[in-house]
Order: sequence, then C-alpha cells, then structure tokens
Amino acid sequence: MLPEQKTVPAKKRRRFGWGFRLALLWLLLVIGAALTADLLPLPDPGTTLTGEPETGPTPGHPLGTDGLGRDVLSRMAHGARVSLGVGLGAVFLGLLIGGPLGLIAGYYRGVVDRIIMTANDIVLAFPALVFALAVIAFAGASVRNVLVVLGLLGVPAWVRLVRGVTLAFAQREFVTAARTLGARGSTVMWREIAPNVVLPAVSYAFIIMAVVVVAEGSLAFLGLSVQAPTPTWGGMINEGRSTLETATHIVLVPSVVMFLTVLAFNLVGDRLRELTDVRQSGLEPARPQRPAVRAPAADAAPAPRREGPPPLLDVVDLHTGFRTERGLVRAVDGVSFTLERGRTLAVVGESGSGKSMLIRSILGLLPGSGVERSGHVHLEGEDLAGRGPEDMRKVLGTRLATVFQDPMTALNPVRTVGTQVTEPLRVHRKMSRAEAYETAERLLASVGIPEPRRVLRSHPHQLSGGMRQRITIAMALSCDPEVLFADEPTTALDVTVQRQILRLLHRQRDERDMAMVLVSHDLAVVADHADEVIVMYAGRVVERGPADALFTAPRMRYTEALLRAAPDLSAPSHSRLEVIEGRPPDLAAPPAGCRFHPRCPFARERCRTEEPALVEDTIPGRSYACWYPAGEVPDEGTEEGAGDLTAEDGNVGSVRHGG
Repeated sequence: MLPEQKTVPAKKRRRFGWGFRLALLWLLLVIGAALTADLLPLPDPGTTLTGEPETGPTPGHPLGTDGLGRDVLSRMAHGARVSLGVGLGAVFLGLLIGGPLGLIAGYYRGVVDRIIMTANDIVLAFPALVFALAVIAFAGASVRNVLVVLGLLGVPAWVRLVRGVTLAFAQREFVTAARTLGARGSTVMWREIAPNVVLPAVSYAFIIMAVVVVAEGSLAFLGLSVQAPTPTWGGMINEGRSTLETATHIVLVPSVVMFLTVLAFNLVGDRLRELTDVRQSGLEPARPQRPAVRAPAADAAPAPRREGPPPLLDVVDLHTGFRTERGLVRAVDGVSFTLERGRTLAVVGESGSGKSMLIRSILGLLPGSGVERSGHVHLEGEDLAGRGPEDMRKVLGTRLATVFQDPMTALNPVRTVGTQVTEPLRVHRKMSRAEAYETAERLLASVGIPEPRRVLRSHPHQLSGGMRQRITIAMALSCDPEVLFADEPTTALDVTVQRQILRLLHRQRDERDMAMVLVSHDLAVVADHADEVIVMYAGRVVERGPADALFTAPRMRYTEALLRAAPDLSAPSHSRLEVIEGRPPDLAAPPAGCRFHPRCPFARERCRTEEPALVEDTIPGRSYACWYPAGEVPDEGTEEGAGDLTAEDGNVGSVRHGG
C-alpha cells in the first residue's frame, strides 16, 4: 500500500508541472500588483521628475525612470489594471453573449444551429482589426470602448467553443435521463449541461485573456486605447521608442512583462484544458431539436382496433429509420407488442439488433433531423406518436420512466445526488424543497440505500456502481410511472450486485403495480425475471412469446442460436462455447429474404428470396418468423451440411439454470 500512496500524489504533481506553478505564481503577482497599486509605497504614476529622466534601476526606482522622470515600476503596476481589466471585461462580455448562443446551437441543433453558426461565420469573416479601428475611431478611445470592441470580437470564438462542448455533453446519458424524467429543454441546458461547460470555459478564458492583453497592447501602441496620462503597457512601449538606444529599459520592461503575462495565461489555460478534456466521453445520440415523431399521414392506415379494454402499452407497427449518405438505415422495422400492468417484457438480441433504439423510439428520444418514424404507441389507449415535446414532457418521468445501463453517465457528475433526485419531484409533483428532500430520503431507503440523508449530500463519484444504479432507479420511480424501461440496467455492474438490482426492479414492479420493459444480453437474467420475451434481429421481431415456452423450445433459428451461445454451467468441463458465425447485416442494405439466412446453417433457397412473416404458433401468444423452424424435420431438399437442431438436441432449456 505504501508505494501506491506515494505514487499517486507524484503523478498529480507531474500532471501540473513546474511550468504551470510558475505561470500561476506570475499571474498572482501581476494581479496583486494591479489590485494594490494605490496601497504600495510607489510614486504617483503621472508625476514627472520623481527621479532623473532615463535612468536605470536604482534603490528608489527599482525599474528605473522614463523620459519624463516617472517611475517605471509604478506605471507598470497601474498599467496592469488597464490590461487585466480590459481582458477580464472582454472575456465576461464575450462569454455572456457567446455562451448562451453556443448552448442553444449545440443543444437544439438543426435549423437553430445552422442559423447561429452561419451568422457566426459571417462575423468571423469580417476583419477584426478593421472593425476595431472603425469603432474606436468613431466612438473614441476609452477603456469602455476598447473593452466592448474586444469583447464583441471574442463572441464568435466563445460560440464555437461552447457549442462544441455542448454537443459532447448533450450526447451523455445523464442528459437523456433528465429528458426521460420530463425536464424542459431550458432546464436541461442550464442545469445539466451548463455546469459541465464551466470547466472548459474557464480554461479557455485564460487563453482569451492572453489574446485580449495582446490586442489591448497593440491598440495602445497605436494610440487607440486609453489616453495619457493613464499608463498602459502598450502606451509605455510606444513612448519609449524614441529613447530605445539611450534607455532600452523603458521599452524592455513593459515588453518583458507583457510577454510573461501572455505566456502565463496560455500555459495555465492549456494545462486546465488538458485536465478538462478527460470529462468528454461516453457519448449517446444527440438531443433532438424538434420531436422526431412523424404523425401518420392523413391517408395512412389507422391503427388496428383491439377488442376489450386497451392494454397498458400497445406498440403497433413501429418504424424508425435514419437518413444517411448510404440510404435509409432501418433501425426499428415494424415492431409490434402489447404489455399489461404487472408484467415484464424482455427484449433480447445481439448488439445492433435495435433493442435500445426501440425504447428510444417509444419514448420519442431521437435526433431531431434525418429521422423517419411511423407507427403507433398507445398508453392505455392514448396515442403518443403524434405528440410534441411539450406534451411528451408531461408523460416522460410521470407515466414512462427509464433506467440506463451505466449509472455513472446517467447521473450528472457535477451535481449532488439530492439535487438530481429531488428535481423531478419539484418539477412534476410541485413539491417544496423540504418536501422533495423528505420524499427523496424515503425513495433512497425504499431501493435499499443506507444512510439516505448522507447519500443525498454526496456526488455520484463518491458512491459505488451499485449505489449509483439504485439512485437512478429511485429517480425513475420518483413520480410513480406506469411503465419502467430498463435498458441493460446491470451491464456496468459487478456480478455480485447484478442480482440485487434485478430483484429490486422486480420487487418495485410488484409493489407499484407497474409494467417493465427489460433490455438485456443476459439470457439467464431474462429467463428468471421476464414473463414475455421478444427476440429482435436487424431491427425486426423474429420471435415472441411466453418466456417459459421460448426458452424451453425456441422456434426461430436465431433464437435457438442465441440460446446455444449462452454458457452452460452444467456442461462438461472444457466444453467449447458455441458462437453465431458471421456478423449482423448492414441495416442500410439488408439481405433479401430472411435477414438471418447468411448466418443460418439451415437456410435454403426460399430463405434467400422470401421474407418470412410472423406466424402464430400452437402455443397461445407465441409467434415466430422462420420458414424452417426448430423442432420440425427438414424436407428432403435440405442443403448439404444442414441439419435439424431440436430443443432436446441442444439442451437449450438449460439457460434458466446454467446461465
């Protein structure tokens, strides 16, 4: 343990480095001199003949005097006020204007983004120096005018920076999680994304300060900044040109101080930028600029009516496609299912089969442009497909809630747990702060978190993965949803915690009489906790039915292959694991016929040319899409090398006990 304890701090010291420390020390020295210039025992910077003109350093004048006998050190300290004041004001003004514009462009994207960035590019195309000279020549040289000009010139840079950072954080799961809780777009921007933009903005502010100091010095050198007798660094360099040969220090001192200050700002800004870059990871699809839901066309076929009372959740012929340069990518292609209260529907399939995209399509959490969506999503008979963002906001978090697979990215890293858990309570249930915190404590206790009051004051990184996932579950359950979507909720957790989380979800489903949609790669998990299962492949449902029937006697060859690929603990030692040969198809150009046929050892000519439809099985509520299903003896025309794998031959029913 001792070597590790010594190594970690050493790495942190190397991470900052002596260059950063010296640069920070120099900036503190310059800022301190500017703030205390009137308190220091220095001569008045405008008083002439405080010493002999053009003399070098002396005990009374450590940096010498200029051509009029004024103390150079005093003028440097007072001149720092102008350079740093203009720099700080210009940075604040640029961020005040460019920050919100960058947030809006990066969050909403689409048309809003194009308008803002087009205007931004036009401003960047105009020569900055010409603009500065024109404004100052028209309005006059003063600290205010210089500050405003340099601040406005920095707006385009701030827009680009904040937009880029916003694009990265708008794709994080904690933003999607906030939207599933029904948060408004403005709330997500300012409470979820903006705090995460602060650190990159602070690091960039140091670099902008360096640019502004140089720009102000250049204007002062040209006589377009603050006028005499107020000292400025650029003005001192200009005044010392005539005495450059006889008194070099008059030009050298302000030049060196300006150089070191600019260098220090750049070093500090670069190092802070390096430290904040590690925060941008774990990307998810971007926040929509407008609802991705396309209301069905007027001549489209109406949703089929069902006899009797409507189910809790009824998805009918749901399609979601993304327009790309290669064509339309059909991520969800004609999915239908129903779900009753108190039951769990599991969605299984390989990565890329469309499971998570199915959930996002149901919830309307899709990019705002380049998306085609059709179909119907009924919640107790009410169609959600044509709802706008404001209407969906009333449903998300209150009737439909989601638990994501990685709790570290689903929680905002810069906000406390209490702030995040209480937000949906205050937004949807209109609770006061005290009521929300009291309810949040009960919520955390109900999901098995000890010392909930202490946890509410913590940040996500201070908690374990299992604790963080319990917190996301508490947030999802805070407004008593009717349907809970669990998108691989145990994937990022330790195996010892996975079963606890699944039992917790199952118990909460029963206690709250809600329905649950569980997305998982773990077939053993599905076998233990699901009532019904749908198997997806290449965006389509290829088999669905009761969990017991599907796991003991699968019909679709892809389902059979998935079950065979699951590890079986009851198999003999050193048994070879089965794999599904090949890769899932390209959804922009799927194969003709059955989409699984290129990987299926039982495929025949009919599989390559005709697409199988879902057909009802003899077991009630079960259907499959396969021309030659498992459990049936193949016709004599079976191609060479193909055989029939029945449920008994493959022992696929062992998943429940062996997985």
